[in-house]
Amino acid sequence: CHPVPMALRISRRALLATPLATLFTTGVTTGLAGCVNDDWAAFPATDLSVATGNPGGVFARYGEALSTVLERRLDGVTSRTRLTDASVENLRMVHDGTCDLGFSLGDTASDAVRGTGDFPVPLDVVALARTYDSFVHLVVRADSSITEPRDLRGRRVGLGAGGSGTRVVAERVLELGGVDQRDIEVRTDPLEDSADALVTGDLDAFFFVSGLPNQAVAELSRRIPVRLLTLRDMVPLLVEEFGPEYVDGPIPASTYRLPSAVDTVSVKNYVVVARSMPADLGYAVTRVMFEAQAAVDRLAPGVRQPTLGAAVFTSPLDLHPGALRYYREQRA
Repeated sequence: CHPVPMALRISRRALLATPLATLFTTGVTTGLAGCVNDDWAAFPATDLSVATGNPGGVFARYGEALSTVLERRLDGVTSRTRLTDASVENLRMVHDGTCDLGFSLGDTASDAVRGTGDFPVPLDVVALARTYDSFVHLVVRADSSITEPRDLRGRRVGLGAGGSGTRVVAERVLELGGVDQRDIEVRTDPLEDSADALVTGDLDAFFFVSGLPNQAVAELSRRIPVRLLTLRDMVPLLVEEFGPEYVDGPIPASTYRLPSAVDTVSVKNYVVVARSMPADLGYAVTRVMFEAQAAVDRLAPGVRQPTLGAAVFTSPLDLHPGALRYYREQRA
């Protein structure tokens, strides 16, 4: 199978709205039609690798569960996961073929396809779906005097690893909050190590961007009382400087035993693949993501899963032809 030629692409809204028969007549479905087997869940021997994220994060939990279910539901498919520093690293590995499937924050994926930020040249990646939204966690001890980003000056702060979407967002929040990285002690520990360091007092605060609930932060909140800093005022600044991928979003108090709900920054998440992924495989993976959600939930209880109403909104990433076919069938 081959991707839809550039000259034949039309807008996502128009494509989803156009009758399938019309698309066949115009030839737009070249690259979709005939690529998906009638027995959609059967494949010759196929190895599938999934780039996830940090241990204790939702990317890792959801990715492991999805990988297990894909292997169970797709005959001939062997699926394995790879723990990573998440978004930046995942996008690069999908682009260069190291992994077939990966998870990314929407702002980092936008940078990747545009060739900005951490990506000196555009990456040719596309989306299978928009999934759940992630929330920026800026975590401190409950008794900390830190109440806003500028209070981080002179502190030991976990910003996430260099290949992470967390690092991208953390650096942007610091910049717009008026904090020079030279004025803090930057730490790049993995998520679970950052949580341990907050308990022992070796760290004053750490950033992490994750869906809800984040397992490592939830466990941390059972060990010591914690707070999350309100970041709602950062949203318009982020949008003005970096684009519309950021919106405000609340984290309920019950998520981490917080004194009250916290308004923070929310970012979309995408499941990304190479444009060259065969259409039948892209279709099958997308179908499993929606039709086996109960099985995924049994393996990763409480993790939010994608909805058909939101899945197609992956701009500026194109939808993969196999995913597009599934959404058309569902009239998403």
